[in-house]
Amino acid sequence: MSTGFTEFLVELVGATPLAIGAVIQDSDGETVDSFGHMSDFDLMVHAAHWGLLWRELQFPPEPRRLTGTTEILIETRRQKILLTTLFREYYLVFILSKETPLTEARRILDQYLSAIREEMGL
Repeated sequence: MSTGFTEFLVELVGATPLAIGAVIQDSDGETVDSFGHMSDFDLMVHAAHWGLLWRELQFPPEPRRLTGTTEILIETRRQKILLTTLFREYYLVFILSKETPLTEARRILDQYLSAIREEMGL
């Protein structure tokens, strides 16, 4: 899959030490674009898995205190996952190695988020 966002995702993953992949999805969990150092299937499974959490917080069946959440950091034994809202209907799943320096990953991600949002016309 290749869209206008492919270049941004390739550069984001390439610029971030030990980054594994990045996926842009919409509020229905549909993948807009992705790039990573794993199979497309594995990227989609990751994005779908963590995207469920993002969607639950963004669109709860009843009002909840965390509805305004814009970013979520998840750390597992093997990975760090950053879920970041691009805007209300879209989010980015950024999959990192456990060893990726989080401060540096956030700095690089912020640079690319601006470019992605500009490409989206936001």
